[in-house]
Amino acid sequence: MPTIKVLGGGREVGRAAYLVSDRGEKFLLDYGVNFDEEDHPQFPGHVRPIELSGISISHSHLDHIAAAPLLYITGRPRAFTTRPTMEMGRILIRDFLKLNAFYIDYELSDVETMSENTIYLEYGEEVEAGGFRILMTSAGHILGSSITYLTTPSGHLIMYTGDVNTIQTWTLSKAELWPLKIDTLIIESTYGSTKHPPRHLTEKKLIDSIEEVIDRNGTVLIPAFSVGRSQEIICLLQAELPHVDVYLDGMSREITSLYLRYKSFLRDPSIFEKAVENTNFIKGWQDRRKAWRKPGVIVSSAGMLKGGPSVYYLKKIGSNPRNAVFLVSYQAVGSPGHEVLETGGIEEFGIEKLRARLQWFDLSSHAGKDGLLGILLHYKHSLKNVIIIHGEPDAANNLASMVKERMGNDINVFIPNNGDEINVES
Repeated sequence: MPTIKVLGGGREVGRAAYLVSDRGEKFLLDYGVNFDEEDHPQFPGHVRPIELSGISISHSHLDHIAAAPLLYITGRPRAFTTRPTMEMGRILIRDFLKLNAFYIDYELSDVETMSENTIYLEYGEEVEAGGFRILMTSAGHILGSSITYLTTPSGHLIMYTGDVNTIQTWTLSKAELWPLKIDTLIIESTYGSTKHPPRHLTEKKLIDSIEEVIDRNGTVLIPAFSVGRSQEIICLLQAELPHVDVYLDGMSREITSLYLRYKSFLRDPSIFEKAVENTNFIKGWQDRRKAWRKPGVIVSSAGMLKGGPSVYYLKKIGSNPRNAVFLVSYQAVGSPGHEVLETGGIEEFGIEKLRARLQWFDLSSHAGKDGLLGILLHYKHSLKNVIIIHGEPDAANNLASMVKERMGNDINVFIPNNGDEINVES
């Protein structure tokens, strides 16, 4: 009987790590980190790399990949992922090491070793790793993100969503659900108790708000995640406000160039190419000083205002009520972005009261509760086990209640803690 051990991501967001064991073989689904209240990295439970038939990486966000190089200090397990995931993962891990080297046991050389031991998959391609078989399809979350279908040595079929989005965005198509008979579904629950507003209405609200600021000769700062959100925003701006000057700054520039290299993963490469062509890339401090002095939109990392050029721009435009700060990314509790939404200021930046217009827009790249339920119902005729992970307790419990209400009591539903080991029945 296969077992699944939760090494991270149990009743918490991030630190995703799930160890599948069957007939003496082991396979790891993701190996990421999250951060404590002091912003120090927290790593998942230990696994011996020599015991692994392989590890799959669902996407490049640190909470799914940043612990994986630990496995390559003493081991050489085969990793399975898409090319853009590993390319972006190396960029994000490099930055992670720069900021947190004191707390991390691996070095850049271990990241390179991981890359050298990676087998790159195209969506829909199936490969073997020992007695396991792996197939990946698009998760619709960020470039190269994947849903993983894992067949164990005994023939038990597990689907692991990773982070998943079930709606089309400007850059990506919605998640691709493969027509298979799934036995066990390991599903994220980040927004298991939240229904996102219709995307087109949120986008219209954002565009209308930008136009209002530009019309009064103001500057708009949009702090955005470097991976995914920044690229989506510049596509939206190109489509709806082609006459407005748009600037891109921070790590978002490097990631955007990588998006261009792997444009075959995009929903419509021509839309993205046009957006990039009409976006001004900030190349240095001279460009930076010019950008905020005239009407336009500055899209810049970091999305939670934890650092990066966004903080510089915030300090420059924040005292003028003609300007605006529009947040379009998740704002974690304890982050400067969360603080300014709650209090109107950011103490550590010396901003007692932000005078610029401040708004938050829900443009999540995670499925809401209705999208997650849709995935579950898609596989209801074969599902025997549902393991709810990667969510705070309230979100996970709400999703579990929906499963039982809509799918009955014949399905085993688990909301595990870190360290729990689950026996799954075929």
